[in-house]
Amino acid sequence: MPPLEKRQPNSPLAVVEHSHGSSHHHIVSDPASEIADPLEPCASAKTAKAARSATHRLRSRRRALPSAEGAGDGEALDSRLRSRSSSSTDKKSKRASKKNIIFNTRNPVIIWLANNELHLSLALLAVVHGCYWAGYQWPLLWIQMQHKAPTADNGVTDSHDVRYVRGIHDIKFIAYWIVQIIAMRSLCLHHIMPVVARIISVKGARETRRFSEMAWTLLYITTTWTIGFRVWQSSPYYMNTASFYANYPDDHMRMPYGLKWYYLVQAAFWLSNMYTIHVEERRKDHFEMMTHHAVTIALVLSSYHFHFTRFGHAFMLVMDFPDIFLTCAKMFRYIGSEIMPNIFFAIFTVSWIATKHYLCLKMMISIWTQGPTLVPHEKRFPHYPNSYASYPIASVLWAFLFVLQLVLIYWFVLILKVIQRVLIKGEEANDNRSDNEDEGESEDSSVSPDMASDEKTFASAPSISNKSSSSTLASQ
Repeated sequence: MPPLEKRQPNSPLAVVEHSHGSSHHHIVSDPASEIADPLEPCASAKTAKAARSATHRLRSRRRALPSAEGAGDGEALDSRLRSRSSSSTDKKSKRASKKNIIFNTRNPVIIWLANNELHLSLALLAVVHGCYWAGYQWPLLWIQMQHKAPTADNGVTDSHDVRYVRGIHDIKFIAYWIVQIIAMRSLCLHHIMPVVARIISVKGARETRRFSEMAWTLLYITTTWTIGFRVWQSSPYYMNTASFYANYPDDHMRMPYGLKWYYLVQAAFWLSNMYTIHVEERRKDHFEMMTHHAVTIALVLSSYHFHFTRFGHAFMLVMDFPDIFLTCAKMFRYIGSEIMPNIFFAIFTVSWIATKHYLCLKMMISIWTQGPTLVPHEKRFPHYPNSYASYPIASVLWAFLFVLQLVLIYWFVLILKVIQRVLIKGEEANDNRSDNEDEGESEDSSVSPDMASDEKTFASAPSISNKSSSSTLASQ
């Protein structure tokens, strides 16, 4: 057999098993097919180093081949080499993903966090609550709402009408809820909803994963929206945009418990979404979704800091309402229903126009029409303490709202395309804002709560590199 360095890369003879005293030869594999010709000049030093390393590994494999007496026939040797190669690929796949996940990043830190998010989050929560049960007081800064506001008259807090102001410890409360939301999401996606999906006969790994994601989104939105709506009903700015600006900032600084809780939990949810968007399947509107998340976080945090919580509270309720029907439509679609997705999608479209365009634009216009009228000049920034009512600050907030409205208009154009396909071509109502149906994995792949995705799922993931069958050591 010629030296490895003098063989052509397409040479049919690579590693040969032969018996001494016999003319029988059996081709095991072609190691040269795994690398380029070492004699050709490399494009860079990195490529040359990789070629030398591959050459060394192939030489070691050739020397490690057993003799004819200990190896048995050629098929047994092929089977051992094939199992060795496949086990190596399986180990890499398991390191990349332990669950039914398609990552949207190549960052090894995020991949490690995604594979261990439930254990890490539960461990952090156990430490905080364990220290509290042990008698320590510092966990209260993370678990409970802080910064109670005294009454304006005598400085005594009324137990029947407790008000809160913003403060530095709100960061700890947000961080606590970020961990708690990630734990609840991981438990729902990978342990509870896959079982529900099997019970209701959701078929396929991708359908189970997307059904679980939609179920978690629906559970969170319906819970927080219901709480936020009850707080809104008992507020003075219920169905009244003029109250967004009346008595600013005195009445706006002191928030009821429900309003502050809703605001901080929403901030935690959107901040956690900046992590979860990288551990979910990449969508066709990934850039628009990232822009939406970033703008929403900026609006929530800035409105909270500037005491524009009344406007922000109503705005978040308006924005979340149509998503309830969208998630229901998607869940029925993954179940396999034909009529219910179309019904919920029609309700979603009508509610989208009424809330995310009409009501949102009406609230944006009220910033310039009602805001300057209801906030007198002497209570504006910087003349009045704790007041941030000024044209520059309002312009920045309005710019964020305008960018958000552009993203919503882009999505609405996609919704109109879906309606056109349904009405003209008679197709099923598939929301193409996020789902990338053409780039998904096989529909026939099975799934369990903690199993890794199949080979085709990993092949479609941008964060996982896999070897093709032609380059494995066991190819014949």
